[in-house]
Amino acid sequence: MPCVDRWSLGLHTCVLLLVVTRTETQRTAESGVTLLQLIGDLPPDESRAGPGGKPTYYFGGLDGLTAAGQPALAHLPNPFYRDFSLVFQIIPSSPGVLFSITDASQKFMYVGVKLSAPDADGRNQKVLFYYTEPDSEASYLAASFTVPSLDLVSWTKFSLSVFNDQVTFFMGCDASGKTVKLERSPDDMELDRGAGIFVGQAGGADPDRFEGAIAELKVVGNPRAAELLCEDDDDSDAVSD
Repeated sequence: MPCVDRWSLGLHTCVLLLVVTRTETQRTAESGVTLLQLIGDLPPDESRAGPGGKPTYYFGGLDGLTAAGQPALAHLPNPFYRDFSLVFQIIPSSPGVLFSITDASQKFMYVGVKLSAPDADGRNQKVLFYYTEPDSEASYLAASFTVPSLDLVSWTKFSLSVFNDQVTFFMGCDASGKTVKLERSPDDMELDRGAGIFVGQAGGADPDRFEGAIAELKVVGNPRAAELLCEDDDDSDAVSD
């Protein structure tokens, strides 16, 4: 019978732990971090049903929720995903920050998505994407996508995909998307220990808080998740009552 020393057993244990940790990380990257994970035990809006029976959460206003920020490192890998998707399903009442990851002092958003106010004639508004390198002094607007003003009654689903040096915006179930160049360094995005993650706001990094209903918000470590936005939904769920 061969002799197995303590060093061999310890090495075997370390390898097993690394495999388990890597598997869990890959599983989280593929499944994503969801709205329910990010807002905790806040009560859903029982007066408004989300698409497919999803719970709906209303943010802002006198009767809306204000979700406190959570430690980003409790939900996200560090370094943050190099390539990723952000998925949203909302009914806006007013513009503002939908989602953000901020530095500890809330000077800037590492990653953020914000709705602009509609333009002067009310026909269009913009979805703003922020991507800011560590140690910056202010949030950097990396991409801007002009869209028809979002419906204030029906659900709108959209997503963003970050891959290499590009950001692609998908509206509803349109798989073609709009792509713009993303200027960023080749370095990993190292989040600081006190980084925060917010829904419907950006803490002190941006004063404009989103007001409206959110049925879905997902951060996925897979840039193709945005392109497959409606793969598991009926087309009517992309923009529906």
